[in-house]
Order: sequence, then C-alpha cells, then structure tokens
Amino acid sequence: MSGLTDYIHLLETLDRSNLEQLKGVLSEAVVFSDPFNQVNGADAYLALLREMFERLDSVSFTVHDSQQQDTVAYLYWTFSGNSNVTGQLEFQGSSRLTFDTSGKIVRHQDFWDSADLYEKVPVLGTLFRWLRRRVAFREH
Repeated sequence: MSGLTDYIHLLETLDRSNLEQLKGVLSEAVVFSDPFNQVNGADAYLALLREMFERLDSVSFTVHDSQQQDTVAYLYWTFSGNSNVTGQLEFQGSSRLTFDTSGKIVRHQDFWDSADLYEKVPVLGTLFRWLRRRVAFREH
C-alpha cells in the first residue's frame, strides 16, 4: 500500500487504541494545522488526537475522495463525533497532505468551515445561524 492509502485506512479506523499506528505514516517532523490548531511533530499531533478522543465520543472520519500527484495529496472527508457541549457533530472538510521522499507525511493541513462547529455551541450557535441567514444571498 502507498503512504496515502495507509493513511486513509488509519483515519477511517482511528480510535484511542490505535493512535500510535499513525507514527508509521507520519514524519517525526510533521506539521498539522486546522482552523483551531497548529502543532509541530508526530508526538504533538498524536497528543492533539488523544485530546479529541477525550472530549468527543463516537468519533469517525469517512474519506469520500482522494487525489495524489507526486508528493501532494488531497482528501475530501466527513468528520462526525458527539460532544456533551454541542451534541452530535458532523461536517465535511478537505485535507492537503505533503509527503517526503520516503512516503511519510510531513504536512497535514485541514480545511473546514468552523461555523459548522460554532453553530452547535449554545448561545454562539444562535448568533452564527442568525449571521448566516443575514449574509446569505437571496434570489430576487
């Protein structure tokens, strides 16, 4: 299997018990970022994922599509999980992955709309839903 195929398989089967397996596909110097975080190094990335599993239940990633050219790949995915604060979460996003010459991931950058999360937070959610309605274009 390729580094991309291995990573997709690990993401789709990820849970608390198999996080360490990610070290097989990550560079020690991997940089991960998303709308809320930026961490440097495989250990920091795994710590971030551990924290996610501590805060959320029923976490899953489903990868719908992937494309790779040379050392860069893109994923289109759905994330879901359950939180005591927000209830059920589900949103789509994409990732840009960069691989080193040995096939390990050196950069993982996630892109997703953080408003999807904010809308689920009590009080903030009401504000974000109102804002979304106000800025949405309407047919005339």
